[in-house]
Amino acid sequence: MFSKRKESGKEKKQTRFTGWLSKENREALMVDVVLTLAFLALAILIVALSVVFVRSQQLQQQNEIERQFNNIALALQQNMDIAAEGIIDDNVTGIGVYNSSGSLIMSWGNAYNFLPVSSIAEETAASGSDTIMNYDSDTNTMEYIRFLRQPLPITNLTVSRLFGSLQITDNSSIIFISFDGSAYASRLRLVYFISLLAFVAVIFLYVFVMKIDRQNRQYKEQMVKQSNLVNLGQAARTLTHEIKNPLSAITIQLALLKRQLRDSEYLDELQLIEGETQRLISLTNRVSDFLRNPEGQPEQIDMAALINQLIPLFPYPIRVLETSAKQAYILFDPDRLRSVLENILKNAVESCEGRDPNVEVEIILGRMGMYHVYIRDRGDGIQGDVEKLFDPFYTTKIHGSGIGLSISRQFLRARGGDIKLSARPGGGTVVEVVVAKYSFVQELVVSTASAKKKTRQKKLK
Repeated sequence: MFSKRKESGKEKKQTRFTGWLSKENREALMVDVVLTLAFLALAILIVALSVVFVRSQQLQQQNEIERQFNNIALALQQNMDIAAEGIIDDNVTGIGVYNSSGSLIMSWGNAYNFLPVSSIAEETAASGSDTIMNYDSDTNTMEYIRFLRQPLPITNLTVSRLFGSLQITDNSSIIFISFDGSAYASRLRLVYFISLLAFVAVIFLYVFVMKIDRQNRQYKEQMVKQSNLVNLGQAARTLTHEIKNPLSAITIQLALLKRQLRDSEYLDELQLIEGETQRLISLTNRVSDFLRNPEGQPEQIDMAALINQLIPLFPYPIRVLETSAKQAYILFDPDRLRSVLENILKNAVESCEGRDPNVEVEIILGRMGMYHVYIRDRGDGIQGDVEKLFDPFYTTKIHGSGIGLSISRQFLRARGGDIKLSARPGGGTVVEVVVAKYSFVQELVVSTASAKKKTRQKKLK
């Protein structure tokens, strides 16, 4: 027995996997994968371009600094007046020349009085370069330090001419230049902002495209369902018309047989045949209701009062909660509303066999002027896919036709409402009926549309 159960479990898993790998699911999965990969590639491209732009800005800034350093070094070698001859750019905030021990020889603007030569030497040795470039984001200052392979020929005369009265104690070995990095920081921030904006735009575009794809699939499924309903409607019209005539003849003949065999032993069989015949007649009538105009003739009706009228018709007690609305006026066709509520209450009462399903009803006025009717039971619960329960002729009952819920949803949606099924916590089912509250404006619109429809019908006649 254990091996059979194990095999049964494997078969169920294989069935689920096979269903998941159906043609529609494979196509949807392929579309999702292709779209995801395409947008992932686009996101990677944006990141790569951002890195390229940032690197470009860094190289541009480095090139400007190198150019400025060469100008300053050349000026120092030729004893030129840096400030007077406009050699330094506006973004240079300080210049310092230091000896091999890190002591300041000459300075202009903001420069350090001493440089830690040992730590700078370690950093240049690690990077394999004789240059150090640091950027302080807090002060937006770019600092450039270079060890000179050949000391500059600076004399006391050069110092006094360019920087003031200082005495040279050693040949210059290090040049320090500080720059205002505000423009550089602004360019970097612009690159980062545009990159972030592009990345967010790609994410939103991805979500939008995936949502459109999902909607297109839903529209496609709805179109298939509508096409099936059209074909079903054409076949059902023919079938109901052809079935009603034989059923009428059978009903008449059964009535005659019951009179002739009133005391016969076959009376029970005749009553069974009569019951099944009446069930077929009821089914054809319900199919006709499903195919003809679902809106009917709407009028003002108290839904709460109608539910109270239907409750005594069922074998088990149905409790209306005290929190339920005492009156609930809506604009609906009375026969169609009765069909909807009667069918839902009947399903709730028949949700289990041999025990009280503990059916309860609650009517609540929600937002946007919509009534929510909750019909709860403690039956066996929902079996199978919820949406399939609304398909015509799909049923989990042995003696059911499966068209009741489909007709109920059609009637409700024709009046701007809907019906929803969900599992009840603790066991059972919750059926939620949503329908608009009555309003005079709504009645006026309906009456105007009805009058126009009658006028068109008279013109066609």
